Amino acid sequence: MAPAVVTRRFLSRRAASSLAMLVVAVGTGCHAATGWIWVRWLAEAGLLVYCTLELPDISTGGRRMLVVAAAAAVATVAMAPRPLPILDRGLWAAASLAGLFAALGFLREAAVSSDLVHRSGGLMVRQPPGRRYMVLALGSHMVSLVLNIGVLPLLGTMVMEGNTIEAAGGDPRIVAIRRQRMISALLRGFTLMTLWSPLSISFAVVQTVVPGVAWVKLAPLQVVFAGVLLVWGWALDRVSFRHTGLVPPAVETGGGWAPVARLALLIAAVMAVSLAVAHVLGTELIMGAVLFVPVAAWIWLAAQHGGEGAANAAVTAFRVMARRLSVTLPNFRSEVATVCGAMFLGSVVSALVTPAMSARAMTAIGLPPLLLTILVPWIVIVLARVGVSQIVTISVLGGAFADLGAMGINPVVLASGLMGAWGLAVSFSPVGAATLMTARVAGVPGAEVRNWNRVYAWGGAIILAVWMLVLHWGIILG
Repeated sequence: MAPAVVTRRFLSRRAASSLAMLVVAVGTGCHAATGWIWVRWLAEAGLLVYCTLELPDISTGGRRMLVVAAAAAVATVAMAPRPLPILDRGLWAAASLAGLFAALGFLREAAVSSDLVHRSGGLMVRQPPGRRYMVLALGSHMVSLVLNIGVLPLLGTMVMEGNTIEAAGGDPRIVAIRRQRMISALLRGFTLMTLWSPLSISFAVVQTVVPGVAWVKLAPLQVVFAGVLLVWGWALDRVSFRHTGLVPPAVETGGGWAPVARLALLIAAVMAVSLAVAHVLGTELIMGAVLFVPVAAWIWLAAQHGGEGAANAAVTAFRVMARRLSVTLPNFRSEVATVCGAMFLGSVVSALVTPAMSARAMTAIGLPPLLLTILVPWIVIVLARVGVSQIVTISVLGGAFADLGAMGINPVVLASGLMGAWGLAVSFSPVGAATLMTARVAGVPGAEVRNWNRVYAWGGAIILAVWMLVLHWGIILG
C-alpha cells in the first residue's frame, strides 16, 4: 500500500477518534445539564467508537483491561436477570471518566504553551537542597491540578535538563542522588493531587462508591492529610540523603514567586467556577468540571494570543486548540482504555457481587467495623502493588460498606481512607501510568522508581490507618 494512502487513513482515523472523544465530552456535559437520556447514550457510544478506532495502538496493558472488561460484559449478559441496566451503568461510569479526561485535555493544551507555567516550573526545579524537595513537591502538586499527569513530563524534563554533571561538580553519584530526590518529589507531589482535587479520577470513583459525601466537607480534611504526607515525604528525603554542598545554578525568574502566585490564583478560579456550575445544576462536581474546564482552557489560550486583539485571539485559540486536540485526544488511548476499562469492570463486578455478598465476606474476617474500614484501603494498596487497579478494588470492596450508618462508621472516614489509599498506590504501582511515565522521563527502569517510593508508600499506609482512627474519633467527639 502506498505511503500516502497509509498516511491519509491514519489521519482520517485520528480525526474520527478525536471527534468520538469530543462526543463523549459533550454528551456527558449535556446530560449533566439537561438530564436527556439520549445524550447519555451518545456519550457511551462515542466511548465505544473511540476505543474501537484506537485499539491497534493501545498499549498491551490497556488492551488486557479492555479484554477483561469485555469478558465481564459477557458474564453479565449470561448471569444477570436484567443485564442491560448493569451494562448501561458501567458504560456511563466509564464515559464520565472519559469526559473528564477530555476536559483536562483542553486544559493541558492551554497550559503547555503558557509562559506562566514554564516560568513557574523553571523556578521550582532550580532550588537549593534545603528547600528543593518541598518546592518541587508543592509545585508538582499545584501544576498537576491543571496538567494532571502531564506535570510529570513537563517538570520532569526540566529536572533532567538541569541535573547535569557540570552542576554536580563532575560527580556522577551526585547526579544520580539528585535525580532520585527530585523525580521522587515530583511524583509524590502529583499523587497528593489525587487525595483531594475535585478534578481527579480518584474523587470521581470514590464519590460513586460512597455517595452523599460532599466535596466541600471532604476536601478540608483531605488537604490536611495531604499536608501530613507532604511532611512525611520531606522528612524521609531529609534523613535519607546527606547534603552534597553543591547548589544548582540559579535561574532568572523575572519577578520572584509572582508567576507561581498567579498560577495558583488561576487554578483556584477554575475550581471555584466548576464548583459553582455543579451547584447551580445540582450535579456532581466532576460534571461541573467537564462543563466549565474546556471554556476556561479556551479563554486561557486566547489570553496567550491577546496581542492579536480580542476577536482574532478568540479565533486563533479555537484553531490552535482544535489542531492540538486532534493529536492529543487520540494519544489518550492507553490511559482511557486502562482507566475507563477498569471503571466499567468495577461497576459491573460490583453489580454482580452485591453489597450483601461483599459485606458477608468482610464480616467473615471477624474484625470490628472500624478496623474493617481501615483494612479496605490497605487491601487497595497491597493489590495495586501487584498490578490490580485501584478502581476495581475500590468499586468492589466499597460495596461492602453500603450501610455505613448502621455500622457506626461515618462515610467521610471511608471516603478519606479510599482516596488516601489511591494516592499512595499511585506512587509505586507497577502498572500505573504515573510510575511508568516517571521512569521514562528519568531514564530508569520502572522497578527503580517503585523502589524509590517503597518506604514512602508503606509508611504512608501506616499514617493513613492512624489518620482514619483519629478522624473517626474526632467526628464522634465533635
